[in-house]
Amino acid sequence: MILLIVLVYTTHQTLIYQFHANSAIRDEWQDYYNYVNFNTCGGIQYFGKSTSGQSYISRIFLDLEPHSHIIVDAEYLNIDNNYQPFFYIDEQQINYQSVISSSQLCGNIQLDYINTISIIRQNNRRTVWMYLQQFNAGGLISLRLSIIKCQYECAECIENYHTFCLQWKLHQYSFNQKLITNSDGWTFVQSYNYINYFSCGYCQLLQFKEIKYSTELPPHQDVLIRFFKYWNTIIVVDYLYGKYSISSSNQQIEILIRNHNDPILLLNIKTQIDSQYSVIRDFEIFYTQTEIMFNNLNEGCLEQIDDKCLICQEGWIYDEFLEHCYPTCGDGIIQGQEQCDHGNLISNNSCYLCQYSCIQFCSICQFGICLQCQDGFVINANFNCEPLCGDGNLIPYSTEQCELAVNGVWDDCQECRFVSIQNCKTNYFTICLECEVGFQIQDNMCLPYCGDKLILDQYEDCDDGNLQPYDGCFNCKFQCIEDCNICERGQCILRCEDGYEFFNNSCLSVCGDLIITKEEDCDDGNLQPYDGCFNCKYSCPQNCFDCYQGTCLECNYQYQLLISNQCQQQQNCGDGLLQEQEDCDDGNYQAVDGCKDCLIEQNWICITMTRDSLSLCTFVKAPNLVINYLNMTQNKQYISIQFNQKVKIYTAQPLSETINFQILNIEKKNWNSSLYIIQDVGSDVNFGEFIVQIEISQLLEFRPVLKIKVNQTVANIDDAVLDNFEKTITLQYPKFLDEKQNDYSQNLKNLNKFIIYSLSGITGISLLLGSGDLFIEIIAILQFQQYLRYINLNYPGNLEIYFTVNDMITIQPLLDFIYFPQLLLFIDIQQNQEYSDGKFNVYKQSSNLIINLSSQIFQFLVFLFIILLFQFIKKVLYNWIFCSRYFYYMSSLSLYINPKVIFKFSQSFYKICMELLKLKRFMSFQGLQKALFLNGWDIIFKTLLYTRNIQTKNYIDIVQIIIASIILILYFTIFINFFKSKQKLSKKNSYQIFETLNFGRQFFFLLFLIYVQSSQILQLGLLLMTSILQIRFLYNYRCLFNKKYYIVQMVVEISVLTFIISSFLYIQECNEFFNEQKKILLGWIQAIILSSGIIIELIWVCKDLLQKLIQNCRRQSQIVKNPLFS
Repeated sequence: MILLIVLVYTTHQTLIYQFHANSAIRDEWQDYYNYVNFNTCGGIQYFGKSTSGQSYISRIFLDLEPHSHIIVDAEYLNIDNNYQPFFYIDEQQINYQSVISSSQLCGNIQLDYINTISIIRQNNRRTVWMYLQQFNAGGLISLRLSIIKCQYECAECIENYHTFCLQWKLHQYSFNQKLITNSDGWTFVQSYNYINYFSCGYCQLLQFKEIKYSTELPPHQDVLIRFFKYWNTIIVVDYLYGKYSISSSNQQIEILIRNHNDPILLLNIKTQIDSQYSVIRDFEIFYTQTEIMFNNLNEGCLEQIDDKCLICQEGWIYDEFLEHCYPTCGDGIIQGQEQCDHGNLISNNSCYLCQYSCIQFCSICQFGICLQCQDGFVINANFNCEPLCGDGNLIPYSTEQCELAVNGVWDDCQECRFVSIQNCKTNYFTICLECEVGFQIQDNMCLPYCGDKLILDQYEDCDDGNLQPYDGCFNCKFQCIEDCNICERGQCILRCEDGYEFFNNSCLSVCGDLIITKEEDCDDGNLQPYDGCFNCKYSCPQNCFDCYQGTCLECNYQYQLLISNQCQQQQNCGDGLLQEQEDCDDGNYQAVDGCKDCLIEQNWICITMTRDSLSLCTFVKAPNLVINYLNMTQNKQYISIQFNQKVKIYTAQPLSETINFQILNIEKKNWNSSLYIIQDVGSDVNFGEFIVQIEISQLLEFRPVLKIKVNQTVANIDDAVLDNFEKTITLQYPKFLDEKQNDYSQNLKNLNKFIIYSLSGITGISLLLGSGDLFIEIIAILQFQQYLRYINLNYPGNLEIYFTVNDMITIQPLLDFIYFPQLLLFIDIQQNQEYSDGKFNVYKQSSNLIINLSSQIFQFLVFLFIILLFQFIKKVLYNWIFCSRYFYYMSSLSLYINPKVIFKFSQSFYKICMELLKLKRFMSFQGLQKALFLNGWDIIFKTLLYTRNIQTKNYIDIVQIIIASIILILYFTIFINFFKSKQKLSKKNSYQIFETLNFGRQFFFLLFLIYVQSSQILQLGLLLMTSILQIRFLYNYRCLFNKKYYIVQMVVEISVLTFIISSFLYIQECNEFFNEQKKILLGWIQAIILSSGIIIELIWVCKDLLQKLIQNCRRQSQIVKNPLFS
């Protein structure tokens, strides 16, 4: 790197390109998103974005001189932060060093940064791509591109090989322009295309599968092939004598072919895989001349046999008679017997016919250098003879442009040259052809150009690029808004309100400015009488019989009311002859026949075959734009756009591209929209259907209003035009969460996930140890709370994120892992049966019973497998464990192993086998009851959900109806059996009664949740009633439970009760006084309350485990202190 820096500072740099944002000229810089423009920040003009967000700019530089390095110096502005831009050269990201200076340039609180960037990169390509990517507000201030030319003026800086660079000659350069044209020698075998690429300023690249190239080379020895390869597909370059496979991409490829003896170069370039494409550009062919030694070398000879020359070198001419070469005079190269060669054959030059001679107007010279000029000429510093200025003789075709006039006066002439025109860049004699930047030619003078956005300090105060008055700058002089009484540098310090002017130290109403003030009735911007408003007071139109506030309601007799609010005299209206001022004439004055008072009525179309025929009218209902609000998912609201008739358009541009959206009273940066096309509208008639997604990124105190506007003519098949091209719809309050609130919501969700994982681990261990009560408790809590999200309320975003934790309570990942859902595909099941109302439509909840019960079907199959497995294990236990054979084997084993170990092992194993036999009680109707109650919430929910949307289209629907009936009958049977046992007042029967009541609560809770989606208040009231009853049941049967179970269940039920009561604030009637900010705060409180149940469960479980651990430790210590055998 140090050597590179030394090379740059010790080698001459050549500036080839310079860009500065002050010029306000894009200069072929391309913008990917069309966001980039020229902006100003604190007096610094830059090319970029004034708002945050990503942007990309790129440019290509063509036909660079041969060079070895490029140098990029740039200044870049970062507003409000210092995220440095990414810099790419030839598709390679450049790591650069920058000098950073910071200050408050734009007037904001945050600091703004100016990065001074310097890049030095080895590069010998004739084309350079440059591509900048920025992430924030700011942009490019200036950029300079310089090159370090090749030494010895080589054709190219080729330094990777032993051959000296001067020996390389350029043969052909192809695909090197921005827009590629076909080049000589190329044959395209298969399909090819020219693709535009943004990183090189939308230049073109050649996309191909196979191409061939052939050319005749001059006498040569080595050949070098260079080109830029873009894609990473593997290509094979076949040059007949060998092949090269190239897999690299985004870089220049070089192929050296040594000792290429064939005068014809044939190349076949193709992709290794026939179906793939590859992309290249900037193809170059270089060669070196042959190195041949001769005993008797003829000077200037390229090819010879013995002493006879056959072909001369470049710059030499062959003499056929003498069979030798002599140099070409005039080619600028001194060769052979030439004394000089100035590259021309001008006789008055110091070198003529490659021999020294005196220059023009020189009398004495030596070696081509003039020592004395002729009379009327003088020798200058370059030993050239210049005319003597001031002698009155004008020498034509010399440096003199003018001379003294006849009267001895200099007429626009100074030192024998025309006086330069001020601020003129290019002139011809005394005529200016081009002015400097910021000036324009007027009467052969360069005057300041007002309106070019360039401020000339000596002539202009400002320049805003327009001639609009009262916008701060007019005619390049500061000018305040109209009626401003105190103006300072284009800024009004004191002014009147809109519609008033400052006069005699007071603000008076201005009549005629189209602004209606409290002193005016109206203001139509003119002083024309009879147009509804005259002198800012209401006036009736002429010939109007009845009017209201300037609007005519009825005209005088034999006058008709026009759309322009004027009364026009009817000229033979009703005579059946269509006049120029008439829309139609059906020969009568009747209404509701399509033509009334010679005007076409609404929803009618009238045509007139000939001028003297009656108008024929047909009733045609105009199409209408139908806007429907669909739903709101998180913070995204969806609206349906369609038409009530089949419609068409008259242009080639699709209707979807001309639909505009606007949310009233909200800035565009705070919301965005996306249009999803279900069916677009074109020249053929169809209903057309679109879905628009609206996302608002701020909280509002009001419900936003979306305005939808169609910006082209839409008509039905009868050419009746759309009734209203603009519609509005009121949206819901946005559920926007800022980044901090979203992080808090995710942290609370992760906390609950951790608690659930912890409880799952503990319950799993308990289940293996034979205790399933804890597992049932936790499953019941989690299943109960997951259904709260289906209450038909618009919850805030943080509460919706909290509810997503309930998605963990499913075995669906296990079913997907074993491909269980694929087994159901063998049955013709419609999986897309969805509800169209309430929260089930928001969550896209399917009502298909078989699909929903897939997890229960899987559990049933596992339950059946366990029953069969248990029967097998039971048989094995009775034959091998619960018999004398087992004790005989254990006794025999104790002869070889420690008897105490064998005894301990046999005792433990025997107990485990006994516990396995106890599982028999679950393999019965009571076990089935346990399984049904364990899945109670889920099965009841899915069954009731199906009954809400029963269909009878095919045999699968009949099967689903039978399954639903069996499930409901089965639960009802269990419910009846529990009540039959009520006569026995044992504790066991009391517990069964509680389970029955608990089941009834589950059933009615889910029934109200599913069937009462249309009324928010009624649904909440019924759910509140079930929660209160469940708390009462828990209290009445508290003696049946242990302390821990009772407390946890009461906390869960009270938290749900609190949640339901507080959820009344989410109903639509409360939106006016309970805004979204308050909803988010309430959402935090509710999420914490709902989490309290599982948190207390975890604390209690950890407490029990700790107590058991302490007891075991104490028992072990007592055994050590008091052993049974001493």
